[in-house]
Amino acid sequence: MNEYLLGVLFGGSLITGLGAISSYTVEKKEPTIKSLARDFIIGSVLFILIMQLLPESSSSLLAYLTGLFTFASFTSSQSDDIEIQVGIPKF
Repeated sequence: MNEYLLGVLFGGSLITGLGAISSYTVEKKEPTIKSLARDFIIGSVLFILIMQLLPESSSSLLAYLTGLFTFASFTSSQSDDIEIQVGIPKF
């Protein structure tokens, strides 16, 4: 799956969940579709902005999250080979 699409879904779902929980506990009413859609858009945009500011850490974070949520990662075996990277060091 594309990293940006996964980032949009993860960030939007996270902020939507937090917004729904806060409106349910603080205001004692169920959240509306309008507020959930607003929170999803805000969360997805914020997560994409964070991905742009921290490209190396966000790509490794998304690779880790995709590894957790895919069934293939549980069934496949990982080798312990050392990967040699050639080129400019990424600090």
